Amino acid sequence: MKRVLLASTALCLGAGTAFAQDMGMADDGMMMDMAPTVTIGGNGRMGVVSNKDEDLVFSSRVRVEFTLAKELDNGLSAGGSIRADNASDGASGTGGNIYLSGPFGKLAMGDLDSAAKSAVGNVDSVGYTEVGDAHTIEYLRGKTPEDPTLLYTLPKMGPVSMFASIAVAPVLDDSGAAIGTRKEISADTLSFGAKADLSIADMGKAWISGGFEATPGDNEDGHLVFGAGASMSGFTGKVVAGSQSRDANADGEDQDREQFAISAGYSAGQMGVTVFYAESDFRAADEKESLGAGFSWSLGGGASLKAGFTNWPAQTEGAEDKQAADLGVTFAF
Repeated sequence: MKRVLLASTALCLGAGTAFAQDMGMADDGMMMDMAPTVTIGGNGRMGVVSNKDEDLVFSSRVRVEFTLAKELDNGLSAGGSIRADNASDGASGTGGNIYLSGPFGKLAMGDLDSAAKSAVGNVDSVGYTEVGDAHTIEYLRGKTPEDPTLLYTLPKMGPVSMFASIAVAPVLDDSGAAIGTRKEISADTLSFGAKADLSIADMGKAWISGGFEATPGDNEDGHLVFGAGASMSGFTGKVVAGSQSRDANADGEDQDREQFAISAGYSAGQMGVTVFYAESDFRAADEKESLGAGFSWSLGGGASLKAGFTNWPAQTEGAEDKQAADLGVTFAF
């Protein structure tokens, strides 16, 4: 991604001062903090979408992101990132993120994925808008995804990466209803995840991962999720499965929910194709199952032409399938 690097230092007051700053030296000859950097990047997209209501609409957006980084004189690193459209949310921790990293690992806080999602993620999407996000696995992470999360990434141990996270949760009354907008740190929002990167001889690479997360409430006990994937000779495959255990409801009925997704892709030169299949008890009754196919063509310079199609098969007799499709261009700046 082509980026513009902004110097964070003020105007130089003299050649000697500038030289000392370039060498990381203060006026008295002592080492000083390295100057921080701010990197500006962004992305955008534009095209047309045929939604599930069979309406044909334009869909476009552009986003600017600021990434901050600084090396501290004690060997630690600090930084963060924020999108311009979320700048006001950054002040409350519900947008962007900030981190401190070193030999202990990386400690980050803000609008972040849970540890389970950081480790496992999702299968590949299709289209330039991801066509309804039908490929995604539902991660719990808390009652309100916009609340700040503390994510700890442990130092990598060989091929294994490990994550732990905790998020804030609404304060609930005896009936389980939220008390206004009050929030608190709760052990019920803990999440753990691990991922192991593997090599397949000289042919390619693979990974396996797993995670667990729990959220507040008597009916949401926990969510186990596992994933695996491999890529070689232009082919890529991913699979993710999750299971949420829940207490029985007032009628004693089982409330457990399952979800599964798999994708396969192939790329050669500028061209790429992707297909996926997903099923989930987390979704609405008429969207429990979905199939998708997509095509991409690199236009060079960070731009790609993408098209996608998703079908939600009818789940009951007499009902009709739902479809959505898109065609557009994505940009990386």
